[in-house]
Amino acid sequence: MGPGIDSEAQRLANVQQKQKLLEELNLITTSDARAAGRGGIQGRKESPKERRRPRSVRPGTALKMPSRTSARIAAVKTLASSSYSGSERDVEMVIDIPVSGSSSRRRIRDRSTRRPQLPRHQTTQPETTSISQPVSPSLPTDLPSLLEYYNSWTPSAPPPTLDPETQAYHFPSHPHFRPNKSPLSILLEGAFGGTFFSPWRSRTLSLTLIDDHLRTLPSSWLAELQPPEKYITSPQYNAELNRHGKACGQTLAQWEQAGWINFRHDPRGWFEWYVRFWLGRRLNNGEDERQVARWLRCVGPKGRWKTMLLKKYVEMGVHSVFDDGGDDDVVDEDDKQERKVSPVMHQTCLHWGYQVGQADLDDAWRARRGEAG
Repeated sequence: MGPGIDSEAQRLANVQQKQKLLEELNLITTSDARAAGRGGIQGRKESPKERRRPRSVRPGTALKMPSRTSARIAAVKTLASSSYSGSERDVEMVIDIPVSGSSSRRRIRDRSTRRPQLPRHQTTQPETTSISQPVSPSLPTDLPSLLEYYNSWTPSAPPPTLDPETQAYHFPSHPHFRPNKSPLSILLEGAFGGTFFSPWRSRTLSLTLIDDHLRTLPSSWLAELQPPEKYITSPQYNAELNRHGKACGQTLAQWEQAGWINFRHDPRGWFEWYVRFWLGRRLNNGEDERQVARWLRCVGPKGRWKTMLLKKYVEMGVHSVFDDGGDDDVVDEDDKQERKVSPVMHQTCLHWGYQVGQADLDDAWRARRGEAG
């Protein structure tokens, strides 16, 4: 046997040994091994069926994921896998997808968890946390006793003082809480569509709150809020009553469902807390601090809604919160200007006790120009 024949036989033996080893390790299919024995894999012709099949899904080939993943896509996957249920909140994912060549965002909403749209009552909620602890101690189960429980507190703090420079109210016990609208002025100017104290059935309390404004509000306030059916107990939400003519916020039922109401103190939520805080009630269990923190996140110095509203003023080139047109009726001119700049945001801020002031707007313009405050 010549040297050429010996080397060829040795080569074929080596090929067959390697293919056998690959087959034992499940790295090659049996059909490919047989083809290799006839002359190697590279020389085998693919069948028409195999040629039509995408190369990424050949039999015996595992799908290989990319080693790098977009941080934006990863964040969206995290949102999509969150264990929110329909009884808690809608799930909304915001993905940066250019729309018609622009850089605007397209919102993708999970419709399966969407709740029916209800008349708006409460203000926009600035936080995602909820009060999950049960109501303790047990609350009275009849309305008269329950209202007595809610209104049996004694004032322990003096009325707030008005800062003449900033036109904000100062509460000595909580110096960071500085709204510039009082609860009474909010209701008189037009808020909550006139429905804040309308009858409401609470699942938590298992009763209907009705006429509780007679116990919650001082008689001097009630004398100004006439007729009550217009300002606070309207059977239907009236957006035209609102100072800025727009509906905003959520219903009490939605707040209750989300767990945002502390039924131990204020069954109608934040604004009812503000009424009692204004009148001198102070709580020593952290509830006042929780509500003040919510206010700060919404319309505080760096609050979400305040920041967005001032940004709107700057984007629209508005330097004054009212028109200096020589009109003696400054309030009406103020209203006209505010209606030009996001009335929904204005109404939301009003519900949280804040109205845009000239000092805040000047600060926003200085920040835009990069000037020091």
